[in-house]
Amino acid sequence: LMGVRFVSLNGGFKANPCGKIAIAIANPYSTPLRWSSDLEVEVRNATPPGNRPSRIWNYQRAVFVNGDPSEESVFNNAFFRIPASSLQPGEARAYTLAGSTLRPAGSGTSRVVCTLAPFSSSAPFDFNRCVELDLNVAPSAGFGAFDVRESWQTTQVTVDMKQAGGSSSAQSLCRIERFELDNGFFSPNTRNFTGVPLNGYTGGPVPLMLYSFQISRPGINYLGDGLLPGGYQMGQRASTMRTFYDFNMQGTRFFKSITSYNPAPFFMESNSAIGQLPTDAPGGDTGVAFTRNLTANNFPWGRDLLSGSPRTILFTSPKQFTSLAQFQHADLTGDDIAASIGHQPAYAVGNSYANPFVKRTLTTQSRTDYELFGSPSPNAAAMTQRNYYDLAHLLNTSLWDSFYLSALPQNGSSSFGSITENPAFISYNPDTTVNTLNDPVTSASELLIDGAFNVNSTDKNAWKAFLGSSKHFRHRADTSANPGAAFPRSLEQLNTSANPPSGTATDSFSGYRRLTDAELELFAQEMVRQVRSRGPFLSHSHFINRFIGDISRQPALTRSGALQQAIDESGININNAGNRRAFRNIDPNADRVTLGGSSSGHPLPDLDGGRATPRPADADSSVPDWATTSRDLNFGAVASIVADREMLTSLKNEQGFRSTAIPGWLTQADVLQVIGSSISPRSDTFRIRSYGEALDPAGNPIAKAYCEAVVQRTPDYIDPTNNPTVRGPALTPLNRLYGRQFKIVSFRWLTAQEI
Repeated sequence: LMGVRFVSLNGGFKANPCGKIAIAIANPYSTPLRWSSDLEVEVRNATPPGNRPSRIWNYQRAVFVNGDPSEESVFNNAFFRIPASSLQPGEARAYTLAGSTLRPAGSGTSRVVCTLAPFSSSAPFDFNRCVELDLNVAPSAGFGAFDVRESWQTTQVTVDMKQAGGSSSAQSLCRIERFELDNGFFSPNTRNFTGVPLNGYTGGPVPLMLYSFQISRPGINYLGDGLLPGGYQMGQRASTMRTFYDFNMQGTRFFKSITSYNPAPFFMESNSAIGQLPTDAPGGDTGVAFTRNLTANNFPWGRDLLSGSPRTILFTSPKQFTSLAQFQHADLTGDDIAASIGHQPAYAVGNSYANPFVKRTLTTQSRTDYELFGSPSPNAAAMTQRNYYDLAHLLNTSLWDSFYLSALPQNGSSSFGSITENPAFISYNPDTTVNTLNDPVTSASELLIDGAFNVNSTDKNAWKAFLGSSKHFRHRADTSANPGAAFPRSLEQLNTSANPPSGTATDSFSGYRRLTDAELELFAQEMVRQVRSRGPFLSHSHFINRFIGDISRQPALTRSGALQQAIDESGININNAGNRRAFRNIDPNADRVTLGGSSSGHPLPDLDGGRATPRPADADSSVPDWATTSRDLNFGAVASIVADREMLTSLKNEQGFRSTAIPGWLTQADVLQVIGSSISPRSDTFRIRSYGEALDPAGNPIAKAYCEAVVQRTPDYIDPTNNPTVRGPALTPLNRLYGRQFKIVSFRWLTAQEI
């Protein structure tokens, strides 16, 4: 919040620029998040050279964001300190200034520390609790118009949170890069003080301009709630996205991708309505908009302020691992520039939704990031090539066909029989010691899966029985027995499931999902359909990943893997058409992602308006990144992140739904956490039935016999010269040709009635 305080001086007045910030931090984990030393948040100038920053227009260069480190400003070298504290699982808390800070004249470039306090103890509506820059200027008898405006095209700030007391190069805990404080030629926020008796303003600063940024939340009606100006559409200003899947809320760095106006998935609102920024004497009031999305107590940061859950649990740190899908909670994001980034999937391992940053024909795509310089001409932009990745596809390919979790005990037991973490694993040689099994190759040769399920099965009842294996599971959050099949995002979710799921309340944001028998029936039925349309699956990753192909010709196959497609199309979440859903409080039409574009392939601008030129140049004119119109030369568009531009026009449904991957939205990784260690793309045990008969000289049968053998592939090679752990060129020719032994594990004669 930016404003001005009138100071009585020598019979006249001077106007000091004042700023106030509010910061919300949230704990997305199932365990408490503690910081034993203070945190410091810096609002740092990130404006490209050649642009001048946000200031009180034409008054003594009274600056809020400095043009360079040597320029005095309200926020230059100001560090906002959050005292050591903790957040409970899923808790969010808002902080603002605990008191007032006056930066004396001439000190606007020196380091200053401003203490923050939770809303409950910091009087968030009081604008007197602000950072004020004292200007060394002569007093004036009166003033005219004030507003906060850029002198040129763009003003950008980076918000950086680090541990207090560290060096300037210390690692960021969270950095959100290049928020736009953009209102370049925007004048409706002008406040006119011509002829106003300034001695009446004794209560504190008067607000002039408010910028707010928040993650795009699935439950907010940005149009209906007036957060988007008239004439705008959902999707502008990053107002609708698959925030909880396509973006990583535990990421350290959030970049400004392609031509995104702000770092996605942060929605931007610039507030200049006089009714919400009060100028009434005596001043000192922030107005209601300053705390619109924040409350004094715990607020629901995952949905909206009315129907949301007080806590949102997204991630956990599993205490034991039995399935690779549990690594969906690990922050494995990264690219060629940085690790722990915000624009890759929150839950990559085990999931398969297509990444909007990459065309569906690819898993890696080189794209152009733009930085709008605006100088010397307003359409000047730097172009930087950057690789974007379908991280889920790449991680699944790397992990699922090469690794497994043996679930060895951590207590140091020496006998194999003490392994109980995964009862589906049984010993091939019961005398094997745990120490021997610490070697991964040896472990793989000594463990068998008791009852592995072949994912190429087209038996609906078999799928239903297998998917129902988690029925009657008792979750720690349950208050009573429940026969449904449980697929919790984590074992540490705070709340239980609901049937039907709300999609909005605690069951969907801090709870988990259970499936009824009817839902299991639909799920199994759809799984058979997916196997027949996509199989046979030749590997685990083939089964888990989406198909690589053209979105126009194969939208369903390239949208997600078989398991996720079966979940969604059965209506357990919301199907692609939007006419089948499980959530009782989610309207599929309101929840649908609607990033827009024109028939010419241009994305819709985040700030729409009548300006059509001068538009920055596209790196590839055949795939335009910049919008064709803008408000005041702001051609940026979050819709430009969509690589398959058909999704902006003819294939809009392929953008999916805003609620995707909330904890109550069943993902295939949630299912694979339960069944992942027991699936196989092939069978190792076969039932073979044989028939024989004796014929008389005339060819008539005089005797018949039926038998059945069950044979099992074992770790041993045909030629025992090689140990089961030997691989590659060291194998004998016989073993290279025939591989592992099949052993008859049972045999019986059958009667004719059993055939």
